Amino acid sequence: MKNFDQLKNLLSSPKKIVIVTHPRPDGDAMGSSLGLYNYLRSKGHFPTVILPTEYPDYFRWMRGTRKAILYNRRKEDADAEINQADLVFCLDFNALKRVDPIHNVLEKLDVPFVLIDHHLEPELDEFQFALHSIKSSSTCELVADFIELMEGEWPNLNKDIVHCLYTGLVTDTGNFQNGATTTRSFELAAKFMKLGLDLEFIRENVFNTYKEKRIRFLGNALLNRLVVVQQLKIAYISVTKEDVRTYDLNAGDTEGLVNYPLTIKGIKVAVLLKEHGDIIKLSFRSKDDISVNDFARKYFQGGGHKNAAGGKSSKSLSATIIEITNLWKKEFA
Repeated sequence: MKNFDQLKNLLSSPKKIVIVTHPRPDGDAMGSSLGLYNYLRSKGHFPTVILPTEYPDYFRWMRGTRKAILYNRRKEDADAEINQADLVFCLDFNALKRVDPIHNVLEKLDVPFVLIDHHLEPELDEFQFALHSIKSSSTCELVADFIELMEGEWPNLNKDIVHCLYTGLVTDTGNFQNGATTTRSFELAAKFMKLGLDLEFIRENVFNTYKEKRIRFLGNALLNRLVVVQQLKIAYISVTKEDVRTYDLNAGDTEGLVNYPLTIKGIKVAVLLKEHGDIIKLSFRSKDDISVNDFARKYFQGGGHKNAAGGKSSKSLSATIIEITNLWKKEFA
């Protein structure tokens, strides 16, 4: 870890700490932020989690969610916490611009910043301290590594911390099935089990608490919104504003949908397009050596991982689909 001894010395006395993660936080963002929050509290610090936007209801069970501040709802409270911070932890994103509009406040701070992240091409110059590895399955895995570094050995973590960190581990590895899964992933899962991890509790709260409308939305999306272009080995699913209204979609209700087209034989790339205000939010997934990270960075102001990335488009839904298809032909046909 970059400058770890300095950071450990800083944390040797109680500090007021702000923890920030990316907009529309997923399991890894929530798990790493709240896992770190609960760890820092156990060590006598005064952490505050600030979330740029709403998070899925199925993460509300995590200890600390009720005290987290939603920036889009409580900007003044969030700004006050940020401006009083002694230290800022940035989790599960690789550059301050990724937390727009919070970055406008963060960039004015004259306090140390700590990056803990596993995404490609981090802007490390923005952070005094950094624990970064693209080989790690998740930011939760890196938070576990950070805690182990702080303790000097594998610690006896409480169940609140374990459940948060395991949530990010299991969601970012796709239940230990995707390419992010490593031997370290399984080792951590085993260590969490020894500390009292309740697998049934996680399964019920993370995977088995969807609304009926969400399940009906999933069926409609696969039946009526899925388009497969076999000759390009690409498939995409569109989510319209009408879908959002009809099925009362909330944060997290489209999570995992982009992965379904990859189960089709011959399909190498999947794209989820979602109408969101005046822009189209994009999620890309790929197999093998196809880098959707490079594609999203080059054309759609995005990025992420080699086989999983996000982006956005200011064009209409239909125009964005045409653009993606044409650019894909240009790059890979």
